[in-house]
Parts: sequence; C-alpha cells; structure tokens
Amino acid sequence: MIIIADSGSTNTNWIISDDRSVIEKVKTEGLNPNFSSSDHISSVVKENILPLVHDSENIRIYFYGSGCSGNYLCNKVKEAIRKIFRNADIEVNSDLLGSARALLGRDEGIACILGTGSNSCLYDGEKITANISPLGFILGDEGSGAYLGKRLLADHLKGIMPPGVSELFSSKYDTHKDLVIEKVYRGEFPSKYIASFVVFLKDNISNPYCSELVEDSFRDFINRNIKFYERYDILTISFTGSIAWHFDSILRKVMKSYDLNMGEIIKEPADKIMEFHLGK
Repeated sequence: MIIIADSGSTNTNWIISDDRSVIEKVKTEGLNPNFSSSDHISSVVKENILPLVHDSENIRIYFYGSGCSGNYLCNKVKEAIRKIFRNADIEVNSDLLGSARALLGRDEGIACILGTGSNSCLYDGEKITANISPLGFILGDEGSGAYLGKRLLADHLKGIMPPGVSELFSSKYDTHKDLVIEKVYRGEFPSKYIASFVVFLKDNISNPYCSELVEDSFRDFINRNIKFYERYDILTISFTGSIAWHFDSILRKVMKSYDLNMGEIIKEPADKIMEFHLGK
C-alpha cells in the first residue's frame, strides 16, 4: 500500500493506493513542521488517515511538505507519522521535490510552485540540482499569493490603487490600517492572511489594474528566479499551485513574451506524484 501526502501552507492532500489504483483521497490542514508540533501532526494522521488503512502491513508513505527542508524538520515529520504507522517505510521530502516529480516525472526541466508562497528548482529527472531560494513573503516569494496580496494591500493603503478599484476593495474587506498592521506584523499566519486577498484579483481580473498586477508579479518571478538557472531559455518550465492555475492565461502570456518553453500547469501535484510512485 502506498500513501502520498502533498502538504502546502494551507492544505495537505492525501492519496491512498493499493499499488494499482487509488482507494481514498483526503484533504486535511497544512502540516508545515515549522508551525505544527509533532503531536499535532500525529493527531491529524491518526484521526484522518489511520481509519482508512485496513492493511497495516507493507505500507510505504511518501510525505512531501512545505517546510520540509533539512534533516531536523524532515525527521520531525517522519517520527510524528511513525507514532501512528510504526512499521511503515516513511520518506519525507520537500514539496518542491514532489512538484518536480509531478510536473516532470523522470525528465529534466524547471519546476515551479506558485501558491500561497513560491519556489522553483532545476531538476535532472531524479533530484533537484539547483534552487534559487524563495526567501519567504517578506524578502521574496515573487509570483505567489502572498506577493500579490502584499501589493494589493500596500497599493490600497498608500492610495496607489485606482479610486474605483479601491472603493470596491474597501467594500469587500476591512482594510483599516491598524488592523492590517496587526495581522501582518503580529498575526499567527501573516502570509495566509495576505494571500487571502487574491480572491479579489481573481474576481476582478478583467480590470486592467488587477490583470497588470498579476502580470507584473509573474515577470518578477521570472526575472528574479527563473533567469538564474542554467539553460533556463531552452528547458521546459512547468508550474503547480493555485496561483499558476487560476491565472494560467496570464502566466502563459508572460512566458511567451520571454520566449520561454511553457510546460504543464497543474493545480495540485498529489495525483501526479502518485503516478510517479506507481511507475505510470
């Protein structure tokens, strides 16, 4: 039996397979080891995954997660899962490797994540060979939901946003400066809060201000990340994540303007990761 977990900042997508076909799919909260305790990770697995596994023998678990970088954090997740599945073969890797395997399989290329945060890597068909550090939503994360939301909030509060758009924005959200500052600088999950405003862009994408903001964000992602990989101009570049998925037409337009090789765009990589491990 194979269990796949693809854990982002917001959700974790679980897929359970009997080595031939999918048995169950489950969505739980995101399990980033930087923010989730070992006990909490174990609790989520026990409550949501254990009841779906009827054969406790020969279980292989592949967990790909945001925040799973370095031995300490990967082992934290591995041991939390092992408390529930004591005899399982457990492998924990970054969500970036999971995305690369989902998007490129065993082919060489550049894999990108554009979700709440952003990331990218050069992948040789087996492993990540180069990674431009995304640096998080304060210093980087170009092209991400947090990056877009940050621009929206800043433009609104600084009076840069066009008046008509600003009035519409104010009617939908409580954007009093003191409240925004509190949530961004002292809130528990500021990147999620900031990224939540991307819904406004999606709903108003026909407005030139909104479409140009998304386009500029994707250009920043390419200029500050993609262009620093060797052979970026000849390799296939593929994307996963909600931002890439919902704004795919703008992303394709920007990629074409740079004359780059556009690959696949998928919303969530879990199904493709399962195909990779099933050898399909």
